[in-house]
Amino acid sequence: MKAFGSTDIGNVRQENEDDFCYLENDRGDCIAIVCDGIGGSAAGEVASHIAVHTIKDAFIQSPVLDHDYEVDEWIQTTLNKANDAIYYKAQHNKSERGMGTTCVGFLMTKKSAYIFNVGDSRVYADYAEGLIQMSEDHNVVSRLLRKGEITKEEARWHKQRNTLTNALGVWHVFQIDLHKIENTFQYILLSSDGLHGYVSHNDIQKIVEDPQMSLEEKTKELISKANRAGGYDNCTVVIVENDRL
Repeated sequence: MKAFGSTDIGNVRQENEDDFCYLENDRGDCIAIVCDGIGGSAAGEVASHIAVHTIKDAFIQSPVLDHDYEVDEWIQTTLNKANDAIYYKAQHNKSERGMGTTCVGFLMTKKSAYIFNVGDSRVYADYAEGLIQMSEDHNVVSRLLRKGEITKEEARWHKQRNTLTNALGVWHVFQIDLHKIENTFQYILLSSDGLHGYVSHNDIQKIVEDPQMSLEEKTKELISKANRAGGYDNCTVVIVENDRL
């Protein structure tokens, strides 16, 4: 696998509360993660940092993940550990109380590919038929859309479009979406909502699929496009290219 990731504070925010990583282990497994912290001030940055480093450390020490049930158990255990670490720190530091983070990830083993999600950061997969959003946003607007109570156009500017219904570190109990996906993708894209909140799906797809651009150029162009649209939020992008096809 080839990969490149980058993060940017944007044009408005005073802190960058996003964090990310891409890592391969000795067995050739790889993992990519994007986390978008919440809680204001530096607290969101603390939460996203804890989540990323908890997952990184667990991945370095992970057992062999040859079967679906092993992957499921490892992801559940690791994200619960991250959730507990953030929640515990928040309860013991008044200035960090209420902090949390989204967490979206991609895991590729020798046999299979998996995605997992908590919150409204996203993972996309680019297959022969195009770029597909693989994760479901855990926020109020997504829930209203599923119920048919608002339209997609109304969702773009809804006052609760950034209100999460699920996150790491905020509650003892949280939801993990975990799916095994077809490993015939050309690219995997992970992003915080600083990208997909301001750049259209079509524009994202055009850049991801551009054969003339390197992964680094694609990543930087996606972030630049978000900033040109206003840069109202931190923006983080990780692109993984499948060289095993």
